[in-house]
Amino acid sequence: MFDKYKKEVILGCSILVLCLSLFSFIKVFYFAEVDASKPIKSVMQFYEKHDKDTKYAQPTTKLVEQINNYTITLNNPEEDNELSQVFSEEEIGAFPYEKAPTFVDDGSIIYDGMTLTDLTNKLNKSLGSYMTNTGYFFANYTKKTGLDPYLAVSIVLLETGCNWKCSTITVTCNNIGGLKGRGSCNGTSYSRYDSLEEGIEGYLNILYKNYYLQGLTTADTMAHKYAASPTWAEKVNTYYASVKAK
Repeated sequence: MFDKYKKEVILGCSILVLCLSLFSFIKVFYFAEVDASKPIKSVMQFYEKHDKDTKYAQPTTKLVEQINNYTITLNNPEEDNELSQVFSEEEIGAFPYEKAPTFVDDGSIIYDGMTLTDLTNKLNKSLGSYMTNTGYFFANYTKKTGLDPYLAVSIVLLETGCNWKCSTITVTCNNIGGLKGRGSCNGTSYSRYDSLEEGIEGYLNILYKNYYLQGLTTADTMAHKYAASPTWAEKVNTYYASVKAK
């Protein structure tokens, strides 16, 4: 049988030897000085070098939500920088509710086993600066609607910075939620309210009617509609735990 295909076998072997010889020739004369690992080393060196570079957080995009002629805006870097300023107590002067508002408590339990007075006192522990002693307005709104007061206060603290010092639009225009569409706060598109009570009521109405009644009763369920920032719910929940614990 070998004799029958002798010529074909010899031809095949000759071709194989020729190919191997050609490959060896090319390797020796064209790639003798090429380090095959050099491109990989270059890539590794590039990333090792740039891994040491300072990393900067990327700004989140804003979400503008139109609600009943009002607009909630979050993390808007294009707005007047003065809107994010804060005032010292000396600059603010007397707070609107330096003296706590008086009210009648019928003794009924309205939330988390607490009466109106109990809930008011609890919320006041988290509300400072320009919003000192405003816990009653949140507690009373809970009594009327059932809105989670811890959630409402937590969102307001995040929006206003009043856990420390309140923002400019809060202090000068009684705007606690970055609302737009009503009057003008210092020539901007932000709304102005005649009193802090009115500003609180207006903002809570939006939270209740456009979120709470739609089944969005937690920061996690509200986040996709309320904020573009992926960390918004986490921040609100941090405040929530603090408000509830006090």
